[in-house]
Amino acid sequence: MANARVDPFPRYNFVVEIDALRRAGFMTCSGLEEETEVREYREGGDNSTVRKLAGLNSYAPIVLEMGSTADAELWEWRQSVKREGAQGNRKSIQIIQQNESREEVKRWIVRDAWPSKFTAPEFDASSSENAVETVEIQHEGLELVVRPSAFSE
Repeated sequence: MANARVDPFPRYNFVVEIDALRRAGFMTCSGLEEETEVREYREGGDNSTVRKLAGLNSYAPIVLEMGSTADAELWEWRQSVKREGAQGNRKSIQIIQQNESREEVKRWIVRDAWPSKFTAPEFDASSSENAVETVEIQHEGLELVVRPSAFSE
């Protein structure tokens, strides 16, 4: 069908796996960004145009927010990086986007990830909102895998 309507996927259906361990409870996941540096130079004898070359690739940190619970696994991972450095403490993270039926449609694979920052929740005795923790993840690459049948439904 050439004119079939394709609706966007909802942003609230996602799962985060850290080294194949499914982690529920993340409220937000942001920072899935990559960029290639643009290097400009002028070529001798050509004063009319600036040439542009591709430079280094860089990746934004991924920020995960979750409700504060008794689970301290992300805190312990951060403490291992603080004590021992990132080498030996890097993990694979997969962020799985789901459709409204909770079926996988896209999988973002994050390579060589490690937590660089952990933010404890703000406390406020006058609020009834959930306490939220934040972890910032550095990494060295993104890969996207699209489920082939995701667009044929």
